[in-house]
Amino acid sequence: MSETPERSDQPRTRKREAIKTFLVADRTPMWFTLFALLLGGSGTYFLAPRVNAEFEAQKFKSDFVIRNYGDLRTKMEDFQGLYVVTAQKLVTGEDVRADVFKLQELTARVGAQNLSLLPMFTTESGPKATAEVNTAMLGMMAVLFANAGKTIESEAETKAYQAQVNEANQKLVRPLLELYVRIGDVARLRPTEKNTELPKN
Repeated sequence: MSETPERSDQPRTRKREAIKTFLVADRTPMWFTLFALLLGGSGTYFLAPRVNAEFEAQKFKSDFVIRNYGDLRTKMEDFQGLYVVTAQKLVTGEDVRADVFKLQELTARVGAQNLSLLPMFTTESGPKATAEVNTAMLGMMAVLFANAGKTIESEAETKAYQAQVNEANQKLVRPLLELYVRIGDVARLRPTEKNTELPKN
């Protein structure tokens, strides 16, 4: 009866000794080496392809969005620059038909490009900003159409017209900035949010 506790402790002692020997041994047991190789091989054949596929998909998405971001920015710069010139020409009574046609073309091209970006967004803020940009651009065009053919001579008429132009311009700024930020999100560029207060120097 007195030998039973000693015998029951023997397997535990042997297990502790085996673990100790494994940890402090100069050489790794063959079975452990084979297990590690099999584990690494399975990771290479099963995990690596999945990671690579996800990386390639994100890279394609980022490249597409970044390329469209640059193209959209160029179109918007052309549109806003030409719009200012056209609005001033209206005041002086110059022929703006060619400029208006170009502005209409840019508006249509921006709308088509924004449509191609919609599937890339993962939140509703992206499509919302896209729609607001398109609406703002159409509103700016509406100001030109509403004042085409009018004689703007007096100071009061000029101020009223300029107020319409400025208001239409302001309606574009916020959604356009929001759209740029949302595009940056898709490309994982970590853009600064539009309402962020930047630190002072």
